[in-house]
Amino acid sequence: MDDQIKQIFAKLRQTGGFAETDFSNVNACSSDGDNGLHCVVGWGDLSAAKALIDAGIDVNKAGDLGYTPLHVACMKGYVEMVKLLIDGGADIFALSEGDTPFATARHGGHDEICDLLAPLMEQVQSLDPKIWVRARIAQLRREIAYLEEKLT
Repeated sequence: MDDQIKQIFAKLRQTGGFAETDFSNVNACSSDGDNGLHCVVGWGDLSAAKALIDAGIDVNKAGDLGYTPLHVACMKGYVEMVKLLIDGGADIFALSEGDTPFATARHGGHDEICDLLAPLMEQVQSLDPKIWVRARIAQLRREIAYLEEKLT
């Protein structure tokens, strides 16, 4: 693990949810299910986000309320972060508790992000018209797994 990643993890440990997290794996999660990328995206730290993506962090990890790092960037209005995440493989059709990143940006009034995502979504839908159905199934599977965990 390189020094920049160690510094990012040290900073994450200072936040409440990551205080007890074992960062021996780049994909370690906080107590609410977010990985480090969720947090650095929320901070707007492009350099840290790029370092974590380069280190292999899961850019599509559904964390608290099903939000992916892309949802967080869209919520905050961070256009450059959205671009970085998309370049890093972020799923533009990932559903939180029902909303795509586009809808999250729209709710936040971040029109520039919507203008960026809309043509990308149209392009993907032209290649796979059932992409939204697949996204919904993936979201439901996560919810079922979460509920099944509660049974044990």
